[in-house]
Amino acid sequence: MGIGISPTFRCNLSCRGCYARFHPKEDEMTFPVIQRVMGSAVDEGVFLFVVTGGEPYLRPEMMKLYEEYSSALFWTVTNGTLIDETMARRIARCGNVFPVVSIEGGERETDRRRGEGVYRKVIGCMELLHAAGVHFGFSSVLTADTIDLLGSRDFVSSMVDRGCTLGVFNEFIPLSPDDKDDLPGEEQKKQFRERLPELRNWERIILIHLPYDEYDADGRCMAVGGGGLHINALGWVEPCPFAHYARENVNDLSFREVLESPFLEAIRAHPTVLQHGEVGCSLVNNTDAFEKIVMSSGAKSTNVNPNCSLEGQIVQGDF
Repeated sequence: MGIGISPTFRCNLSCRGCYARFHPKEDEMTFPVIQRVMGSAVDEGVFLFVVTGGEPYLRPEMMKLYEEYSSALFWTVTNGTLIDETMARRIARCGNVFPVVSIEGGERETDRRRGEGVYRKVIGCMELLHAAGVHFGFSSVLTADTIDLLGSRDFVSSMVDRGCTLGVFNEFIPLSPDDKDDLPGEEQKKQFRERLPELRNWERIILIHLPYDEYDADGRCMAVGGGGLHINALGWVEPCPFAHYARENVNDLSFREVLESPFLEAIRAHPTVLQHGEVGCSLVNNTDAFEKIVMSSGAKSTNVNPNCSLEGQIVQGDF
């Protein structure tokens, strides 16, 4: 079993379209709370933690947990700008930390989304990780401007040459009306899906397409339906990082109580809310069904912006 956890929503970058930008940055979980939650989760059988944010390396004390829970695997989704040579060596000594470094293609694409000079820092991070003997991967967002480049053999080969053993392609999911121009077209997405098997056969790297690879043969989300969840930086327990609603908070409840959440159970038991649609995330796509579950279960929004996620104009279908 695997879960996502964001120890912080703070970040040293301000990337276009980031799903965490609508979350409050104050009152994040204390380190003892995170330690308790992770320990309980390991006891309950969780073996994979996807540690995201915000930028997770803004909380360097998290390294103590990675070292303490050596039986678990920690995927740290990072912009790579805070990993220096000392940190790379510490990650290597852990042996159970797998950094997934964000990159959006070449220098032009990465700096356009993440800020000037970020591409060179990302490449420098990969060089440090590779030199330290760390297994690591890359993560890229498929937008209208980048999907063709990211789906090319040249790009994937360049990542293999940098030392990546895994690549994650994330379909762009609009969380605000301002995001709609970044959505790839249906033909672009179709061509990417057709290209991906060839890339997997050509290169010595594991390639994952999210959320597409999270759906079963019947088009149902296996991540949320199979017990996955996301604990945000304030301790709220969301179905996934893109569904900004929660009922339970780990500051007040045990991890066992979180697993028994009526809100999460109602989502998993619903016949259609986890069904794939035009938008990558089923919960964002099936807004009517999801909102009914939210209202009936007593869940509430975890956003600070009323016009994002499943609220405001998005609920009205203005993509």
